[in-house]
Amino acid sequence: MTDLLFGNNNTEISKKLARRSLKSGKNTIAILAIMLSALLFTSLFTIALTLFTSLQQNEMRTSGSSAHGVVKHITADEYTRIASDDRIKATGVSVVFGYASGDCFSKLPTEVRYADENYARWTFIFPYEGQMPEKAKDMAASRLVLEAMGYEDARIGDPVSLTFSTDTGEISDTFTLCGIWDGDQAGYRQTILLSRPYMEQFAPPVSGTSTADVSQVTGYLDVLLMLPSSWHIGDTLDTLASDYAFGDRINVNSAYLMEGVGISGALSILAGILIIFTAGYLLIYNVFYISIAQDIRFYGMLKTLGATSRQLKKIVYRKACRLCAAGIPLGLLLGWPAGRLLVPAIARMFSKQMPVVTTWNPLIFAAAILFSVCVVFISCRKPARMAAKVSPVEAVKYVDVKTDQEMQKKPHPKASGKYRATRRAKQPSVMTERRPHRVTPTMLAVENLKRSKKKVIIVTLSFALSLVLLNSVYAYVTSFDFDKFVADYTLTDFTVADATVINNTEPLNTSGIDNDFILQAQQLEGLESLSNVYAQFINLPLDDLALQRLYDLAKQSVLSEEDAGNYLVRGACSVCLYGLDQWAAGNVRVLEGDLSSERWQNGEGIYVTPMSMVGSGTQSLYHPGDTVTLNQDDGSEKTYTVLAVVEIPNALRVPMYMDMGTELVLSSEEYEKFRGTDDLSPMKTVFNVDDKHMEDVHQWLKDYTENVQISLDYVSKVTLKETFGGLTAMYRLVGGTLCAILALIGILNFINSMMTSILSRCREIAMLQSVGMTGRQVRTMLICEGVGYAVLGTICAVALSGIACMTIVRTMGNELSYFTWRFTLWPVALCTLSLLAVTALIPVICYKYISRQTVVERLRMAE
Repeated sequence: MTDLLFGNNNTEISKKLARRSLKSGKNTIAILAIMLSALLFTSLFTIALTLFTSLQQNEMRTSGSSAHGVVKHITADEYTRIASDDRIKATGVSVVFGYASGDCFSKLPTEVRYADENYARWTFIFPYEGQMPEKAKDMAASRLVLEAMGYEDARIGDPVSLTFSTDTGEISDTFTLCGIWDGDQAGYRQTILLSRPYMEQFAPPVSGTSTADVSQVTGYLDVLLMLPSSWHIGDTLDTLASDYAFGDRINVNSAYLMEGVGISGALSILAGILIIFTAGYLLIYNVFYISIAQDIRFYGMLKTLGATSRQLKKIVYRKACRLCAAGIPLGLLLGWPAGRLLVPAIARMFSKQMPVVTTWNPLIFAAAILFSVCVVFISCRKPARMAAKVSPVEAVKYVDVKTDQEMQKKPHPKASGKYRATRRAKQPSVMTERRPHRVTPTMLAVENLKRSKKKVIIVTLSFALSLVLLNSVYAYVTSFDFDKFVADYTLTDFTVADATVINNTEPLNTSGIDNDFILQAQQLEGLESLSNVYAQFINLPLDDLALQRLYDLAKQSVLSEEDAGNYLVRGACSVCLYGLDQWAAGNVRVLEGDLSSERWQNGEGIYVTPMSMVGSGTQSLYHPGDTVTLNQDDGSEKTYTVLAVVEIPNALRVPMYMDMGTELVLSSEEYEKFRGTDDLSPMKTVFNVDDKHMEDVHQWLKDYTENVQISLDYVSKVTLKETFGGLTAMYRLVGGTLCAILALIGILNFINSMMTSILSRCREIAMLQSVGMTGRQVRTMLICEGVGYAVLGTICAVALSGIACMTIVRTMGNELSYFTWRFTLWPVALCTLSLLAVTALIPVICYKYISRQTVVERLRMAE
């Protein structure tokens, strides 16, 4: 580039000057600043991408498939047609036999199937030992299933006895174990594979056209679909569902629905980028600004020798490039393992069993490099312009801070023309006598802070940023409400139910608690209260008023016309009927009407819930004053008056909805009369114990469900407290780590500012000492300067923390069901002491460094 008038090319000279400027010994903090920025960006992107990959893999394990989609309960003829569709790249097919039978499968629901190789591989059930079933009596299973069946030491070729149910009855047979895989506890179900010949004999594929009735499963096919790409899976599968009339039996794998980052996830990443960007900018800008200010005479001389503004900018930018080349690789090397170490703590918040998938995705490092370089070049733009604009004369006279004389010489904006003449005219002709006042180190410190306001603002913001983040994390975590957290799982110390209810696996056993368990629970030491929750699914006849309301909802597009028509044809819908005692009923939330306890207790009235599966879930099919007619087990009918529309706590209800999601609630006494028996088995038993016996009861319940009645499972506040503790610990770990790094950035900014300020004022301090200022007074002045930064940072942090706590923290917390907002500024108050200590100590260390030379030596060196 020929920037000069006579065509001289100074490119090589500018490169050499940029290289030599790196040898000045002033770049350690700059490299450290760039390294910290790169480290933070690398850690952030490592956490985000690793967590996303791990969550997706975990979702595949939970859903049981890595395929793009699945179509369930179709016939062999329908499979032939869809397998030949050009929109589908590959398929995996399985034929259902039924379900494994026996007590050993009560907590490990297991399907019995035939599957081809694609289906086995895509559902993670392909044997790593042995092979897929081929001969008629071959069988493949996971170690989890074999251990549950009592074959812990089973090997390939061993005989295994199996009983499983089909639509026509139970089949018991002895098979030869031909394949084994590990199995996954996180899977929705376990699977036992049988051979094709055995399938053709006992579960031949169904032909013809399937329907939405899934009550029959034997012989029906489940087909996994793999599309050419993972883009627009939902649209493609919706089209296939419409073309082949599969309805809601064809579904997208939920793991691929995570391809789009949710709003909350995107906001979290953007907030992290913004915080890191701001912290890096404040530090790197300050480093370059001070560096340029110190070398301004050097740039002025270069301009005198013929360098253009553009060439001076290039020198600054080349220096930035070389500093990036030194700092960014270090940040990448340290940032990836730092992020990788934090991911497991975050992953435990989602699932204790979720494996962390290590990823070396190049996007992590590319994004970190890009953002780090952007921070550096945005930070050095203004310092580069400052170096380019200064004239040679100004550069020779430039000082980093304004002296009192300069401030006095600077004309007032209005001091011109008539205004200036008027002011002169008003001045008295006799000079007034000014009263002398004593100059103290504190006064000098205040004046020194006023001399470089830009540096003061930057350092103050650096301190404030870490304190604001620390306070926000603390306020967020301390606002987690344990009582609200456990409310979704249990309203009491312990909730016991059948394992299918606790783990939400079909078919649900809503009568799993027997009298033996209840009797033993009633004899527990420390027992304070015990209640039972009864439930069953029934058909509710729909009267004309209910059907009319359904059609009104269809006209409002709240309910589809097809669904409304189906209910008209059926004349009924499936609902869950509950029987609650007085304590449990006291925990329902009234949405409309009133509980009218006496009418409800004597069996005159009934409570209903909104239609949770229709629209927004707030519409109700019945309202207070309506009547509901139920068919009793003996064939008779009984009509109840609707007393209230209520919401049942999740801890008391069945973990699934039927049809529209409407539920009915009777008193436990009326429920017994409705069922026509006093020997009922509850769905759930809930009870409280005193704190003294909490751990003992927890251990008893654990032993009982593992060794006595293995079909039962439980939820305990003891285990929920551990989960809650892990959740808060994760936020403290991640937030605390980020706060520590930001605090380090703030301290580095302060050290850099104080060191350069003291070194640049070395001659000034020496002159003050030469006219009588003692070393103790100098130290006091410098300490007051440092403390001034801490005071300003604290004031800024208090203001910003209060705003952040009332806005950002509160908004983020409102998305959580277990959040109760609490305002706090305690972290800022506690950190103020540490901040004061650091800002007082560093100036003393810097002064000790320069005071190793005598006053005379410092005066001569400065000259």
